[in-house]
Amino acid sequence: MDQQYDNNNKGVLYMQTKTNLSLIGTGTLNDDGEEKRIAITRDTMPDGTVVRDVYVKVGRMWDNSSDNPSAPQISGVIGVNSGEKRIAAWLKDSKAGQILSLEVTEKRASADQNNIDKELQDDEIPF
Repeated sequence: MDQQYDNNNKGVLYMQTKTNLSLIGTGTLNDDGEEKRIAITRDTMPDGTVVRDVYVKVGRMWDNSSDNPSAPQISGVIGVNSGEKRIAAWLKDSKAGQILSLEVTEKRASADQNNIDKELQDDEIPF
């Protein structure tokens, strides 16, 4: 029986991009009172048509400093349709050049966040 690769909650970012793809800029967009960070890229389609893609920020990632060789080099938190999740990235070499292999998992609560949540639960409401 053929075993299919499960790419659910996984992704890839190719470090070597097409030469005709460029970042136009970044900024903000107000969507019904909610400020969103955006980026716009410019690309040329195979037929020569120039298009601009708009991207909305869904999260932020930081470099990791871990002695564990299997730990991701970069990780962070993203907000997606299914809620707030953890995103992790590993730098790898592939036939297509360097890539970031991505994985999305359930967000883990940090010790600091657990302490803050506990303090908030213990607070008395003054009214």
